[in-house]
Amino acid sequence: MRPELLAGWGRTAPTIATVEQLASADAAVVTIQGATGRGVIPRGLGRSYGDAAQNGGGSVALMTSLDGIGEVDRANSQVRVQAGVSLDRLMRKIVPLGWFVPVTPGTRHVTLGGAVAADIHGKNHHRDGSFCRYVEEIDLVAPSGLMTLRPDQDNDAFWATAGGMGLTGVIAELTLRLLPIETSAMRVDTDRAADLDAVMAMMEAGDANYRY
Repeated sequence: MRPELLAGWGRTAPTIATVEQLASADAAVVTIQGATGRGVIPRGLGRSYGDAAQNGGGSVALMTSLDGIGEVDRANSQVRVQAGVSLDRLMRKIVPLGWFVPVTPGTRHVTLGGAVAADIHGKNHHRDGSFCRYVEEIDLVAPSGLMTLRPDQDNDAFWATAGGMGLTGVIAELTLRLLPIETSAMRVDTDRAADLDAVMAMMEAGDANYRY
């Protein structure tokens, strides 16, 4: 463990915290149960614009060593990943196999754990919703130990963790539902509008017809 100056992607309001690199879910249990004072907050690649993964005067658990990716379950369109895996790494593995992540933000350099914690959105939000709609299972390290959350069985705890910014515990692993890639080509419609009102009217009338 070491003291380190941390900031978000926006580089505002940096703070000093004690940083510990976690290598396993078991290590996360020890870290959380031993936390004192300001407690501990997990951190992925630090791409939050604000101070979401900072804990001035407290402890920060760095998750990037939990970087395992399981085999794609083709029958169920799923993959099991550890929380420190980046979207970039995941897509480099699954895209050649014909699969894509259902929701992607403006950068691929975020972790899967961070994507769950922030319940990120993409350019298809108007039709497909946010990231956690496609998460089938979360392994969460809480002060009481490791627990597995599913939206159909642990609804309140699951949705408190989805978008919970790491405040319910440390996300260790998750199962993500994937989107099959139908083609390498894109079909694009181009419309010209006379003014902003016309643009907004077109979007309101036609957005539901387009994923992106």
